[in-house]
Amino acid sequence: MPTEATFLLAALLIVWAASGWAFGRFGDKDRNAPPARISADYIRGLNLVLSRRTDEALELFLQMAKVDEETLETHFALGHLFRRRGEVDRAIRVHQNLLARPSLTEEQRSQALFALGEDYLGAGLFDRAEKIFVDLSESESLAKQALERLVYIYEREKEWKKAIETHRRVEVLSGEKSSQVAHYYCELAEQALRDGDPTLARDYLKSTVRSETGALRGTLIRAELAKVEKDYAQALGLYEQVLERDRTFITELFADFYACFKATGRLADFERYVERLITEDKQAANEVAHAAIVAGLTGSPVLVRCIESFVVKDEILGNLVDVEDLQSPDAARREAAFTRIASALRKLALSSARYRCTNCGYSTQRFIWHCPSCKLWESIRPIQHLRLDSLMG
Repeated sequence: MPTEATFLLAALLIVWAASGWAFGRFGDKDRNAPPARISADYIRGLNLVLSRRTDEALELFLQMAKVDEETLETHFALGHLFRRRGEVDRAIRVHQNLLARPSLTEEQRSQALFALGEDYLGAGLFDRAEKIFVDLSESESLAKQALERLVYIYEREKEWKKAIETHRRVEVLSGEKSSQVAHYYCELAEQALRDGDPTLARDYLKSTVRSETGALRGTLIRAELAKVEKDYAQALGLYEQVLERDRTFITELFADFYACFKATGRLADFERYVERLITEDKQAANEVAHAAIVAGLTGSPVLVRCIESFVVKDEILGNLVDVEDLQSPDAARREAAFTRIASALRKLALSSARYRCTNCGYSTQRFIWHCPSCKLWESIRPIQHLRLDSLMG
């Protein structure tokens, strides 16, 4: 049975043939002139398409098609159709065929080049696509679109300096500021940190304050930098800033947060901080329990209490674990039960998706700032609960 795409291709040929017929029938001022006949080649091409012999149909179409104002859009529609079907090689042939026609105007040639660049992007030929879009970035009509495609290429290739420069040009043309540039500087700062150059990392971080999103990520990087340099007091202050701004990051930074308190001999202050957190917000107790389970932190009295409360009150866990052991007056029995349950929950947490995009729902086990599905920055957040429903499957 012919696919939907086959019928679309057939429809293109029908519309093309019909438009030519209508032009010949009604466009002539001499109404007494005989109507134009549909070419036999059109009929043959249509039969080839309906027979799903699309290779032969494409060859015939490219050979017979005369590029003019009436047929140019049909070529573009055909190329777009092939690209959507994943047949990028055919889309490339259509657009290369267009570019070989000497009759194209400058604007038409630019449109064909842009379409060919899109084909190369679809095929993953970023170097060829980059060359085309660099040339088109000087075009009066296509500059903004070409620059946006270049930004996409530089993001994929992690060429952050080129992405910054190109996005600045997009901002000039659009008149709007974007949070993306701040993330590019964060990427450079993280790379400098990995390379052992904290001074360069700080220089890059100066440019992250231009947006709220960049400021949040920049704060996390500064905290990591302070922790590496053993400036634990500064690191703790920065971690607290992140939690005040967005507590969903508690799972992501809890282990480092605890480590900074421990390194300075201030575990009592850690206990007081968590106590205050769960006192001010009842929901925080479950968030703390989840963060402690993921981080494997079971040596703190307040964390043990949060985890035990979470296990006992949860409807699913309450039916799966031996609550009597967990609440036993025998300290050794209670500790053994707690250790066993916490270890099992941690394995469950680490084996499940731990992060999800708040925009498109994309999930992953590794934290990333740029969603590979919807392409938004800072839309991915740590999941604040365990997938306990899988235990009942």
